[in-house]
Amino acid sequence: MLKRVISIFCLIILLFSIFNFEGNKPLEVAAATTAPIKDTITLTVKFPDTVGEGFGIEPTDPEEIHQMVDSKGKTHPHRTGWGAIKYECVRTDTDYIAGYDYYGNPIWDVHTVSGWRQKEDYSTEDSHVPHQPAEVKKEIVEKYGEEMYELAEAAGAVFYYDDTTPIPARFLTGDIGDFNKRVNGTTGRYSIYYKDTTYTDSHCQNGEKAYFYRNNDFFVTTTFDVEWKEPEDKQGTGLGRAYWELERTDKNNLSEVAVYSSFKGEYDKHVAVRNIKHTVNLDTKHVEQEGPIEFTVNAKQVQNKDMQYGFEYEYTNKEIGWVCTGKGEDRECHWDDRPDWRAVQKFELGGSIPVDHQQKKAEKSDKLDSILVKKWVVGREDKYGPSKESKAYYEQYHRAEGNEWQDEIKLKTQTTLPITPGKLLYSVELPSGKHKDGEFYPLMKTQSSGTYKAAELDESLQAEFEDGVQLQQKVLKDMGMKGDQRQFEGEFVSDLFFTASGTGFMSGYKYAEKVKQAINNDQALPSFAQVIQEGAAKGEADFVQYTNVPFEDEWVFTSSEEDLPHLQRYSLPITPYSQLMPNETYKNQLELVDMGLSDLSFTFDQSFSFEHFLFGSGYDDAWIIEQPESRVPVTEFETVELTHDQVKKLAKAERQHSNNKIHNFRFVDRTFPDKVREIRGAR
Repeated sequence: MLKRVISIFCLIILLFSIFNFEGNKPLEVAAATTAPIKDTITLTVKFPDTVGEGFGIEPTDPEEIHQMVDSKGKTHPHRTGWGAIKYECVRTDTDYIAGYDYYGNPIWDVHTVSGWRQKEDYSTEDSHVPHQPAEVKKEIVEKYGEEMYELAEAAGAVFYYDDTTPIPARFLTGDIGDFNKRVNGTTGRYSIYYKDTTYTDSHCQNGEKAYFYRNNDFFVTTTFDVEWKEPEDKQGTGLGRAYWELERTDKNNLSEVAVYSSFKGEYDKHVAVRNIKHTVNLDTKHVEQEGPIEFTVNAKQVQNKDMQYGFEYEYTNKEIGWVCTGKGEDRECHWDDRPDWRAVQKFELGGSIPVDHQQKKAEKSDKLDSILVKKWVVGREDKYGPSKESKAYYEQYHRAEGNEWQDEIKLKTQTTLPITPGKLLYSVELPSGKHKDGEFYPLMKTQSSGTYKAAELDESLQAEFEDGVQLQQKVLKDMGMKGDQRQFEGEFVSDLFFTASGTGFMSGYKYAEKVKQAINNDQALPSFAQVIQEGAAKGEADFVQYTNVPFEDEWVFTSSEEDLPHLQRYSLPITPYSQLMPNETYKNQLELVDMGLSDLSFTFDQSFSFEHFLFGSGYDDAWIIEQPESRVPVTEFETVELTHDQVKKLAKAERQHSNNKIHNFRFVDRTFPDKVREIRGAR
């Protein structure tokens, strides 16, 4: 099978490439281009010999060799790499008188002259012509393997005689070695067998045949290019996400912007990767590192800035491939599976996410419901899988079930209004998924708080609550997950107003601050009994200070914990000097702060009007009319007889009686009727 090969270029001549893997040269790395990458492969094999070393028996019959020469090898087409010279003996026997005998007769002898006449010679042309891979297939497969043969064949490689190949050492020793060094040198063709059958130590016979024969081996070599192209199905990819979100890292401080960027490539489909890098730039913060990036930063500092993220890595889909070393018979080729960085590619992704949170934003409206329809960004995410998806994450407030808050209230007369905004449902989703954790909590430890500023407070309350009535949210109730959002239910409490049943005197109790301190100190909330005890004691002291008379009254809505909401209501002032008039619209203003992860503030109005005064004369169109003089004749009465001394005592008591009034019409001294009864002796 062809290994990682797309197409192949064949070369007709020996080529030299800067990327030729020879010896132990370091691999050169080039920037990736669209041009194909070529690997130059040089193969050297011994040309196959059917007779030579390990291939059979050399011919020894002079007739056969003469025939081979005469036919120029056609009689023995399977034999290769040989050369021969034909010799034939030429012998002349000449009679001559070598002398005379005793009798004078000539003595005849024969003078023989013999020698070897060189005749035709022939050498095969195997080393002088190109050879196709098929002609040397067996040698290629044995030395380099089937795959290398297929590469050479697919490339149309042509093998040429290699006259630079060193002669193997075993053929440079002994008799054959001396012959090779003398005749062939030390490179190129060499003889593995030679024989000269001519002889000179005796006379040959006329017509006798002899020969000089040698069988040569030689190496052939080829150089061809293997062209590699980038596979389209192995391009770089980035999987992961980058996001920012508001995160409460310190329960006593504002939320911060948490930044996260983490990506990875499908590294397994590449041969190798390197230079993995994540980057994040946000305002003056710059982070560059190999692994994921995660940090927090001051939210206000980066508000409305852009978070720029990036991810990159270099990869190659190519292995170094075939590397050939050595020369001649020692040449070897092996597959190098190390990464080939000539085929380097670079994958990059990046983007920009607006950090458009709205921390400390002041939302103002004349109605609470106009604020509750809004939602606020608490995070943004770009996700790659591998296509890009962008998503914004929000927090939002809604009315909780049973919330009966009214933005506009129309009253028949001067009664009370709720101070707290009712239960609110908070929903949030974050890209990190941390909102799903059991320990997740969005608010500061001190919770949300607020202020209720009434259009006009009762005279006894104005100084103490000049800056407004305080609101405090209790710890949120976890409502669990609904879809992808985590929900919490929040309930506000306010400062309390204690009202005396007889005089209508009002005293304030800083309940909101008590609740806040309990939460902050991880303590239980003040009990109802504690609240009533402390509130009543303070109210009595306030009454004495305000009226200079002892407190002889009772507080309303103090019997059970179910009365607590009644103490968290705003009473419209009923003094005749109040600025509030019937059929006019007035506004109480509420401000809630530190709301949600964004630490928002909500400012909205509670509009109200009333049709009639609660108390007044007939001219005031009041619901309750106090008449200083009777308008109907008195037909039944009781006669009381007083002594002169009693009259004097009554006059003295009258002079000592306080004229202070609550709301300018209720006497604060509720002990005077008892004094009158005591003086007249009535029971």
